[in-house]
Amino acid sequence: MRLPQSLSVTRFVERRGVVLQEPSTAGDVDVLHVRTPTEEAVVESAWHTVRQIATYAVMIVSDAVTLLLAMVLAVSIWGLGSGFDPLWMYCVSASVMFASFAMLGLYPGIGMTPAVEIRQTSMVVCVVMSTFAAATLLHARDPWMLVQVGLVWMALLIALPVSRGVTRSLLSRTNWWGAPTVIFGTGETGVSIYESLRDNPTWGLRPIGIVDDSIRSEAAAQGYLGRTSEVPDLVREFGVTWCVVAMPDRPREEILRLVDDYAGMIPHTLVVPDLAGLPSLWTGAADCGGYPGLQLKERLLMPVPQVIKRGTDVLLTLLVVLMCVPLMVILAAIVKLTSKGPVFYAQQRLGLHGKPFRAWKFRTMVPNADAILEEYLQNHEELRQEWERDHKLKKDPRVTLVGRFLRKTSLDELPQVWNVLLGEMSLVGPRPIVQAEVDRYGDCYDLYLRVRPGITGLWQVSGRNNTTYEERVQLDGYYVRNWSPWLDLCILLSTIRVVLLREGAF
Repeated sequence: MRLPQSLSVTRFVERRGVVLQEPSTAGDVDVLHVRTPTEEAVVESAWHTVRQIATYAVMIVSDAVTLLLAMVLAVSIWGLGSGFDPLWMYCVSASVMFASFAMLGLYPGIGMTPAVEIRQTSMVVCVVMSTFAAATLLHARDPWMLVQVGLVWMALLIALPVSRGVTRSLLSRTNWWGAPTVIFGTGETGVSIYESLRDNPTWGLRPIGIVDDSIRSEAAAQGYLGRTSEVPDLVREFGVTWCVVAMPDRPREEILRLVDDYAGMIPHTLVVPDLAGLPSLWTGAADCGGYPGLQLKERLLMPVPQVIKRGTDVLLTLLVVLMCVPLMVILAAIVKLTSKGPVFYAQQRLGLHGKPFRAWKFRTMVPNADAILEEYLQNHEELRQEWERDHKLKKDPRVTLVGRFLRKTSLDELPQVWNVLLGEMSLVGPRPIVQAEVDRYGDCYDLYLRVRPGITGLWQVSGRNNTTYEERVQLDGYYVRNWSPWLDLCILLSTIRVVLLREGAF
């Protein structure tokens, strides 16, 4: 039996209490000959069961605490209205919400992306709270109870995604939470999925490793476990509950036989077809004359989501303007007093359908910045390569001291709220680019032209300046293909975390 690199021999022995014979080495992977007593198998099976139950329970407890805090907040702000029974409201709403969450797969929510999770939780909260609101209007003696229901409603819409995200982040650091997952396929797709799951433990799919009968030279270095015939042992020993069949280059008959023979032993199976480039978030399975099909929804062509996006942009931007006017005045004064030049800086960028517009920012550079950059790059050839690769410099000589602070905190982009109100930008969208970057976008440029560029976006919440230029382009393409108001909401919530922690900023 082969162990994944993420699982050390010592931890494996301590956790399972097995008897080991002499280990040998095959490439970079330790091969252990394990003798497992029957009683150890029983104990391990019980441990897997407890772990699965705990995975469900911890998310339920998190939601229960969030609902309780939302109601406490509502009572603290508005007080107890006549006829308002918080205990009764808590019990009823908790029962309905948790049952609905379970039916929608939110318990334990394994393998569910944040955008889908936000959509599911928001839909349930809206249905439950709107029912309470209707009952309040019809039967409550005190109509002001409706305010309390509204406060709980608004608090849950914000607090539930945040609390579930924080809970996932904390649990992902433990050794027991999540679903042990096996990937079928040592090809490029299988290795890529293995690395993505390994690097994103908050998704809840913990990759045990890769199995494949076509052993390749690079497999041992990429989490290779063994042949598909070893799957029954892996299911028994690691409690595998999910598998990913990532063999898009294999014949259909081979994949069907694999699913029937081995993947059928595992409760949850994801089959990844050779459809790279298609939307992945909002794609649903459909029956088409007895054949399995994928239903794609092009939300960019749907009027209602577009109206929601534009309406959200305007309302949230007006709210930001009202809250941040004093801050913007102070920042403008600091920029003016600490360096020569105008307060604001505008650069021509490409917007929706390729229409150019002037994107506004607080000035963060010294005057005559382009000439200074060219002289600097001539004297530092290694930095010229960095500039040509990323169009950014970690230590940019043009940036002022105040400008560095503004960039790290993203406050330099506050004036772009004007671009949003004019309809030139959106709060969320691809990173606005200049004409010189068009060629580097390649085929993704057509995707870029379909939406307004955003003040924030997937690039900003996925590592920002720590990502390569090619990764930025891929993130922009992913956003356009999978756009929805729920994805925008997910990015906005993540932006708050990134700004506060200043992740990837320089």
